Amino acid sequence: MIIIKLLVGNREQGDLIASSLLKNRFTLNVFGNDFDSFHLNPLGHMEKNTSYVIQFLTKSMLFSEIEATLKRDFPQINFSICATPIVHMAISLHDKIRQRINGLKTGVIEAVPG
Repeated sequence: MIIIKLLVGNREQGDLIASSLLKNRFTLNVFGNDFDSFHLNPLGHMEKNTSYVIQFLTKSMLFSEIEATLKRDFPQINFSICATPIVHMAISLHDKIRQRINGLKTGVIEAVPG
């Protein structure tokens, strides 16, 4: 299992992507929030923007499929995506995700430990 973090330009883009993630059954819940984003401009001065960050839990084997689906369905949205592995998780949440989240469209079934 992983936590995917996806950065988009604004809330409207985040809502479109969140809807797609849920409709495709890639996750059970999507969490989004506006964040301040800071960077240095070419002159070395700090600039501040607002970005929208989406986070959700999913099966690690779905990362590539999620990324490819979003790139195909939303070519106009420039997004950054990364994942963090989950080291510990309540077994009840693990079971919900395992049972209710789609597997790969290739038919491969994720192995369940123990």
